[in-house]
Amino acid sequence: MESNNPEANFADQHNILRSRLNQKGLRLTDQRQKILDLFVMTPDGEHLSAEDIYYQATTKGEKISYSTIYRALHMMVNLGIMREVELAEGRKYYELSTSPAKQHHHLVCVHCGEVHEFEDHRVTKASQQETLGHGFLLRDCQFTVYGICQMCQLSVI
Repeated sequence: MESNNPEANFADQHNILRSRLNQKGLRLTDQRQKILDLFVMTPDGEHLSAEDIYYQATTKGEKISYSTIYRALHMMVNLGIMREVELAEGRKYYELSTSPAKQHHHLVCVHCGEVHEFEDHRVTKASQQETLGHGFLLRDCQFTVYGICQMCQLSVI
């Protein structure tokens, strides 16, 4: 779902969300649209927490509650628009979903929380084989590796 044209990306994401909402008998509210807009404008590799969304929205003058944000995020995860990832200390972060063929994974420093994204087609391929072998349909593949980054290794020594 990547595009070099931000306006096209907005339109694509909104059309996908609107279509999936319509299939479930739901509608694209202004608040859902604004939450989605934040993710479309977020640079690749960055993840947003509910707190980040609340801060960014209220800084722009939006009136939105945490419960609305959490409901919208969970709904978008269930519809396959968003991906929920747990990167550090039990905190949940969100990012736009990608197709299973373009899955990426995370390397997380347990000291400073730095996150590096990486692609490894072997992980995706193994996930696809396992899901097929057990009669599952692959929806998402998340592989998170926890370690200590180079900077933190220097401070530990």
